[in-house]
Amino acid sequence: MMVWTVLTFLMVGNHNIELYGILLLIGLLVCRELSSSYVEPIVAERMDIMIYVGVIFFVVVVTHRVLTILGIV
Repeated sequence: MMVWTVLTFLMVGNHNIELYGILLLIGLLVCRELSSSYVEPIVAERMDIMIYVGVIFFVVVVTHRVLTILGIV
């Protein structure tokens, strides 16, 4: 999964990095839910850590967009 993530990140470039990050978060959430009964607990915990990082990224993106709309940034 890491190789695919890096390759798609290189294809996207800096143009739509927010969109790429949000789509990656959605993909992680779907994978986590579908594989919850099949993976070992340590793998689930690692996926949870990546999801937490993705949620923080999402909050930063949404905050930046709101501040841009309000004209603060």
